Amino acid sequence: MKADTTTIDPTWMSKTGGFARDMTLRDHFAALSFGIRLAKYDDWTLSELTEQAYVDADAMLKAREK
Repeated sequence: MKADTTTIDPTWMSKTGGFARDMTLRDHFAALSFGIRLAKYDDWTLSELTEQAYVDADAMLKAREK
């Protein structure tokens, strides 16, 4: 995976209260995928949705390496 060299805003903690401070890019991608899948696949279980969201996230990270 490419190194993230984005500069962090020094006021971020006071603006957000540290919300999602431990969230990874993989978690972010999974959350995006989860929302889309939740809207489209109403017969899937929560466990199936979550698992597939992380499969999608891993695919996004792999594509990002190219």
